[in-house]
Amino acid sequence: MKKIFISLALLFSLNAQAIDLKEGFKKIEGISKGPFALNYLQGTKGRTDLRGGAKNPPGNFLFQAAFRNDTARAMAEEHAFYIGNLFTTNYYELTGRYVYNDAYGSFALNHEALAAAAPQVSAQVAAMTRSWVLEKSYISLFPHSRLARSFAVRGISGAEFEFEYAAYYFNIGLTAVSEDFQFLPLFLLAKTSPLTDASALDQARDMISRVFEDARMQYGESTLVRELYALRNAIHNQVSPEVIPRISAFLKKYPSFNGKGNLTRIQEILTAYYNIGPKQILKVAKAAGVTSVEEVAKEIASKGFSAERGLRLSEALTVIRGSLADKSIVYDKQTAHLVLLATSAQYLNKELSSMKSPSGKEPLLTVANLLYVEGYLIRDNWDYFKSEINAAASTAAAVALIPDLIEIGTDTLTQSFEPAFSQWLSLEPKMQYFVDNTIKASALNTAAHLAKEVK
Repeated sequence: MKKIFISLALLFSLNAQAIDLKEGFKKIEGISKGPFALNYLQGTKGRTDLRGGAKNPPGNFLFQAAFRNDTARAMAEEHAFYIGNLFTTNYYELTGRYVYNDAYGSFALNHEALAAAAPQVSAQVAAMTRSWVLEKSYISLFPHSRLARSFAVRGISGAEFEFEYAAYYFNIGLTAVSEDFQFLPLFLLAKTSPLTDASALDQARDMISRVFEDARMQYGESTLVRELYALRNAIHNQVSPEVIPRISAFLKKYPSFNGKGNLTRIQEILTAYYNIGPKQILKVAKAAGVTSVEEVAKEIASKGFSAERGLRLSEALTVIRGSLADKSIVYDKQTAHLVLLATSAQYLNKELSSMKSPSGKEPLLTVANLLYVEGYLIRDNWDYFKSEINAAASTAAAVALIPDLIEIGTDTLTQSFEPAFSQWLSLEPKMQYFVDNTIKASALNTAAHLAKEVK
């Protein structure tokens, strides 16, 4: 009998149809796996779905993950609105479209060809990143939504695969940046990605798996076990700092839980993971090969933080930020430099925010540098404020510039996320909190603190 082979791309295109954004989002919220379709095994030569008990993909195994379903794909194609974002599948979608002209087909990986296509990739990777950061914000605001729960389904994607493909994604994302406003979404996404100490994550993942299996044997199919399962998957899939208070909430709700000691230990591991200090900066700087940051980090580690050392560290970071902008960093090293910026910025924000009654212009110059490093100031605005702070006749005159600096930074934030932010607001008005929440976790909040404290 003659066999007929139909490509995955054709099957998807046959199912795709015009869809309104609100209609599509409502449909996603009614699907058990949210925006995700079948789970696939991706290999070096292609992929296969898990139906029929498939155990091996074409070629050598790379990862297991769920790609977007038809509704999520239609929303992306017609509205440039991306949900169901994973580093693994997003990177493969970009590769498919710009290397093989087949976004949803089965194909081999080709980093070099995708890098060569960076100018063509620019608009899509920028739209994908904007939507992705906002999707994470929605999930944080609505942790019990179908969209949030879909990421907790086992098999959607493993954190170990996300760790590896995050580096690939940021390399192409940074290479494809064509304007200053595209950097901030990439920076914010990097802050919530698993690109730091993987060994700590591995330890936490192993421990939560054991805790869950022990609880299931003891408590059966109870509410406690179901909530612990969601916690387990949050750590395994897309771990972020938000999981730390979730552990506290779980322990408060179930104070007599037998696995309390292990959960507390997991929380300690994750807290340390996000508690950045000069030694962590030194480690990341060595990996990126940035000696200027290494030197300052060593000095801070041995002598402690000071306004002068903080300024020198921030100045070294602005050089890296400029190098990323002018594409002078080797392609596969860009992610390491972005991680260094995110790690160092987190540390500097922490130190500056804890300063009481600092004096002089150094903290103000440091925070201006940080706003450029994080992407809240484009190059021209950074040059302007840096010059104005230096030229100010007094520290008080320099402090008076901070409100304008914050206003410009906030405008940059909102502009960087259009049109995705307006799209999300049309679906959920409470997404307005994205701006405020983002500001609170940024150098903009640090700037507001310094405006009150600097004498």
